[in-house]
Amino acid sequence: MLRRVSTRVLICWTLLFLMLLSLVGEPVALAAGLDLPGLYDQLKNDPAYQPYRQELLEKYHGDEQAMDNDLRSFLAEVQARLSQADTSSLKDEAGVNALVMKTAAEVLLTGNYSTLANALAATSDFQSILKGNFPPALETIREQIVAALLGSTGQVAAGGGGTAAPPAGTEEEIQRDTAAGVVTWRVNPEAAAGIKDNKLVLSLAGETAPTRTFSLPPALLQDLGQKKADLELDYGPVVLTLPAASLAALSSSGGADLTFRQESLDPARVKDVNGPGYNGAGMVYTLTAGDKGGLPAGVPARIKYEDRQGLDRDLLGVYQVKSDGSLVYLGGHGVDGSPYLEFSLPGDGSYAVLEYRADFADLAGHWAARDVEIMAARHIAAGVGEGRFEPDRAITRAEFTSLLQRVLGLPVKGTVTGFSDVPADAWYAPSVAAAVRAGLVHGYEDSTFKPDNPVTRAEMAAMLGNALALKGLAVKVEPGQVEAVLQPYRDQAAVPSWARPAMAAAVTAGIVGGREGGLAPLERATRAEAIVMLERLMDKAGWR
Repeated sequence: MLRRVSTRVLICWTLLFLMLLSLVGEPVALAAGLDLPGLYDQLKNDPAYQPYRQELLEKYHGDEQAMDNDLRSFLAEVQARLSQADTSSLKDEAGVNALVMKTAAEVLLTGNYSTLANALAATSDFQSILKGNFPPALETIREQIVAALLGSTGQVAAGGGGTAAPPAGTEEEIQRDTAAGVVTWRVNPEAAAGIKDNKLVLSLAGETAPTRTFSLPPALLQDLGQKKADLELDYGPVVLTLPAASLAALSSSGGADLTFRQESLDPARVKDVNGPGYNGAGMVYTLTAGDKGGLPAGVPARIKYEDRQGLDRDLLGVYQVKSDGSLVYLGGHGVDGSPYLEFSLPGDGSYAVLEYRADFADLAGHWAARDVEIMAARHIAAGVGEGRFEPDRAITRAEFTSLLQRVLGLPVKGTVTGFSDVPADAWYAPSVAAAVRAGLVHGYEDSTFKPDNPVTRAEMAAMLGNALALKGLAVKVEPGQVEAVLQPYRDQAAVPSWARPAMAAAVTAGIVGGREGGLAPLERATRAEAIVMLERLMDKAGWR
């Protein structure tokens, strides 16, 4: 017989009803006194579930009484049928899912609940769950359901990649405080015996508590360091990979308690502090190391997002959520189609995945609209005020240099450029200084930079070629092939001699495209063209 599930789990299920995938168990328990309609009455006033309730209510045209009556009646009938079901053959979660799905579907399709059926089928969360994507706000409850049905097995959540269970002899070291929502794994030093392929993987992905801690003894950290083995900590929604070289700092302070805590994102506060355009795509995960130094900077990490209907993956990014609610963009790369983004952890802090949609009125129907939208989500492209982007305006040398510096992530140190026409207090001075140090840009013979001059397409190609070379991605075009690459363009003769190799390389790399059958090398580059070329550069290099 399956274990009795908690009241909170059943409350969750009553509102999502089926959301027919992560379901409650034990029909006997349902018949033994649990009141599903009554539990729904409790849940409907819970603030955490108001977004789901409101979306459903919209399908009822605001008629709360009709919706509540339908749900109470439906749940009562489901409960009655489950209480009479044969549960003798149920052995696992899949069996329970199948039984409840079958029962709920039978009740829903009787004809008495057509409005409810249509409403549920139309909600975005229902559609997302049918695809196997549970809303992050309910992730903890989903995990509680699994634990209630099958116990905590330590199995890894999708995308996690951890071990199936703790190494032998360490299970008794996991301590759970259910009331406080805390689980702590006091890892034994002998856990290093589980090293495989130069990595030790520890997983708490199967746990349900909002707060999860790996308590790592110094002996284990020292052992891993000596063996040059990395340490992967899988919390479920977040996975950290601590390189062997970083473990010494943690062990020197007497071990470390590496803690994960999850909580819901406050969308209203995000928009109040950071402006419109931000949409939460998951929960907020806070990561800390219980020592003076905190988590090492630069640790590779993966963070889960909600792959729901209507969410644009190209506009997702990882953000650090500061204590005042402000956001710091950290980038993020997709992980083989799974609902995770990879990023470099800057240290202790709170992190979340958000979608950012910039709204520029003058991009409607423009050929570069999508590219600008994606680059705005990467916080490279920015507007010029009043909801405008001015895509067809010529871009200046200062503007393009600043964009390129941000794309490459060049460190900004000082404002000394050596150019007589770049004041130290100019907004672009730090970017120009960084680009000069990196060898990306050059001035004129009279020691000027001419920051306000429009950048030509030939100049832009040269700077993009320098960027590729800087990152070890230079496209090599043999001297004899330069002319062959440029020959198809009607104005290839206008490409200056100094820019011909760079232009040929940029064309070969697919970064620079033609303009009306030509290269327009001496023409002014537009803001839209610059953004498109920078996006191609980022995609070729795999940067985000």
